[in-house]
Amino acid sequence: MLGMAAALMYNIVQLTRKYFDYPISVKLDVDHQQQLTFPSVTVCNMSPVKNSAWVAAQNAEVKRRRKRAIGIVCLRNRLSQKHAILF
Repeated sequence: MLGMAAALMYNIVQLTRKYFDYPISVKLDVDHQQQLTFPSVTVCNMSPVKNSAWVAAQNAEVKRRRKRAIGIVCLRNRLSQKHAILF
């Protein structure tokens, strides 16, 4: 039993050392070319929403919120006028 525990500890230590050694091998070749060909690039908008539709929706939302805010202000003014008359 003691022998198995010693073998287990030995293996754990060896594997831990091997793991933390981080052996790294790097090979780097640099090649300079005088003339480079530029790759052809196509930019494609994959968005299913058109920008014009998005802007229109945002403008409609701003108008809706503005009307609601104006309505709340008008209601507040009417209520404050009624209270002013009562007092």
